[in-house]
Amino acid sequence: MPWTFYPAFIGTFISIAAWTYLARKEHLSHLPRTLSELAAERPEALRYYRIVLWVCGPLFAITMFGFVLPRTTSTLIIGVTCAVIIAGEMLIGLFPARRGKMTIHDIIAGAMGAAMIALAYLFARDLHGMYMYTELSFALCMTLLGVLCLAHRKRYLFYELPLIFLSHFSILAAAIALR
Repeated sequence: MPWTFYPAFIGTFISIAAWTYLARKEHLSHLPRTLSELAAERPEALRYYRIVLWVCGPLFAITMFGFVLPRTTSTLIIGVTCAVIIAGEMLIGLFPARRGKMTIHDIIAGAMGAAMIALAYLFARDLHGMYMYTELSFALCMTLLGVLCLAHRKRYLFYELPLIFLSHFSILAAAIALR
């Protein structure tokens, strides 16, 4: 197995552990906020947030562009979608979120979230058998979570984290399917 297969698995572990830790440490039940808003409130949390983004983004990029993309049949559309996700991940770290204000961060994060959901649908279209159904179930669950993020802002964090984690699992399933 080429070494480019493995970085997304490491990125998934780091992401799940880091975002769960940040959410548990910073979340206040009486003051609902997004993961980005939690991070932007304190310089230490923002630094932590940026490190996680800027470590995990390249790890996923290595697997996506070095392993998954060359094995797909829809290379161009999947490549562009992956580029939106990876670029978005790098950029949202540069532009902190601001509670109650629409910022460039929110626009980039929205585009990135839509691209994460779209990527799962693209994988479902590109893969076969059990992997197609797995990707489709991830995509449908992510779509539901995305709608809930928009509709129920008070519990945004509780929809945001599973959406992110399902996006990671979607990438891992595609990598496994294409090995």
